[in-house]
Amino acid sequence: MIIGANTSKNFFDNLEEEQIQQCGIDLRVWKIFKIEGEGVIDFSNEKRKLPNYIEIFNSEKDEHIKLDRGVYIVKVADYIKIPENVAGFAYPRSSLLRMGATLYSAVHDPGYEGRPEYLMQVFNPITIYKYARIAQIVFVECRDVKGVYEGIYKGR
Repeated sequence: MIIGANTSKNFFDNLEEEQIQQCGIDLRVWKIFKIEGEGVIDFSNEKRKLPNYIEIFNSEKDEHIKLDRGVYIVKVADYIKIPENVAGFAYPRSSLLRMGATLYSAVHDPGYEGRPEYLMQVFNPITIYKYARIAQIVFVECRDVKGVYEGIYKGR
């Protein structure tokens, strides 16, 4: 069952009232990066190598950015602390979809904390303003959890 916004808002610091939706929380863009170079992934993560991220937008410094077709990494401004019995799922806001762009996300594991990063694919040029609400995250209660997130992205 989805955890309602009245509870899930407590997983964040400093939310604006406009971010609190019926059953989820809107996430705001903080930074946008171009991806350069090759990434490497394997079973054990021993060979894992992320491509280079080149920052092209920062909501703390820039007013807006026009993105052409392509793929980008988006880091959200909102710091999340997910409880040990909860997981999160982020989806693009419908307004973003209607403009010809979408987001791809992985599961936000129990115990994760930090500012998530998503892959944004732009099919139609779009202008994004600072702190634009681009995603909505919903949370679900988990039972019989194996453990909590302790990966390299925790706290980032």
